[in-house]
Amino acid sequence: MRDPAPSRRSADAIFVLTGGEGRIQEGFRAWSGGAARELYILGAGRRVPVTRIVPYASRISPEALSRIHVEGWSENTLENAFSAKSAVGEGKYSSVILVTSDYHVPRAVLAFRKVLPPAVELSVIRVRPEGGAGAPWRWVRRHFIEGWKYWGYRILLRWE
Repeated sequence: MRDPAPSRRSADAIFVLTGGEGRIQEGFRAWSGGAARELYILGAGRRVPVTRIVPYASRISPEALSRIHVEGWSENTLENAFSAKSAVGEGKYSSVILVTSDYHVPRAVLAFRKVLPPAVELSVIRVRPEGGAGAPWRWVRRHFIEGWKYWGYRILLRWE
């Protein structure tokens, strides 16, 4: 499966799916670099302040900080997609960037493509997990489990 190609122009919003190492940092880096106007961190937990999860939040201007949104009710990829759909509708966004772990991209794109309006352009930033002790075993385990989840979503969301 090929990732949706990133656009050369700035997107309306970045949606970071929490749950994997480096995702929030990578989404913040892209947002602060001008990749999108709004930054959404989905599935961060209830009542989690921006200052607790965003790097250097204390150095961000109040205007810029108002463009960072932390959502805490979604607990899985499909709920993340429905949360993003609400934000897309409210903001009338036409292009978004999805930030998630490399192994999670196929299932996340499947869910977001199914839930978001077809006219919304979707691109992806893949976050590669860190290596370290046990990395090969974690890679195999992640991809095996993620494969089962992906096919479960294919069945749940019906074949495209």
